[in-house]
Amino acid sequence: MQRSQRFPLHFTTPLFLDERQPGMAFVYVQNPSGAVFDGDKLELRIAARDGGKLHVTSTSATKLHRMLEGSALQKVQLEVTQGSYIEYLPDQLIPQAQSSYDQETMIDLERGSMLVASEIISPGRLARGEVFAFDRLKLETQIKVGGSTLFTDRMLMEPAALPINTRGVLGSFLYSGNLLALAPGGNAKGIYEAATSLEMMGEDFRLGVGALPGAVGIVVRVLARSSSVAMRLMDETWSRVRMQMIGAPAPSRRK
Repeated sequence: MQRSQRFPLHFTTPLFLDERQPGMAFVYVQNPSGAVFDGDKLELRIAARDGGKLHVTSTSATKLHRMLEGSALQKVQLEVTQGSYIEYLPDQLIPQAQSSYDQETMIDLERGSMLVASEIISPGRLARGEVFAFDRLKLETQIKVGGSTLFTDRMLMEPAALPINTRGVLGSFLYSGNLLALAPGGNAKGIYEAATSLEMMGEDFRLGVGALPGAVGIVVRVLARSSSVAMRLMDETWSRVRMQMIGAPAPSRRK
């Protein structure tokens, strides 16, 4: 395994936490500056090749500090070759008041590879009374299979221009989340059935599952009223689709 890094982002030494998958490396991304600041341009490049299995997460939530004069950008590039597998499951994004943030995620898969990726978006620092007080949050994910673009998913939140807590957007829910489970040339049907076996609706959440073009996998959307519920739904979904993909449930991660 090779690592190359430059401040402020740091990759930890690989850990091996899954007894069912003893060769799978768990790597944590750390940001010792404590938050993402105005003018930051961050980039992550993560690749699994030659049958490798890799889990990448963060040590804590990504906090987006207020940005009075500009914005921040993060680019994430995930590459998975045939026979390899990546899980990219960072903790939630917390956009503080007056923050402005763009995130571009590029996923490049070969046939016979597999990937699970997720994100959870917080409304802000609820303890300080911040609810959708950020200026701008733009997330874009592009997926390529065999070098051809399969689809691009874009989300733009600008609460001052379009209120978030309205019908047709988030409604009365505070947290939103997305999970992709991709297996081009693999068991897309089993992945879909595993995700749809979850409860789709409860008093404090809504969950939806959609099949992606070309039978390459699924996208899962989550709405929740609390952070704990959003994270529980994501973990349950991850565990069920993981069984279909590599034959092992989600392990306990050390945080």
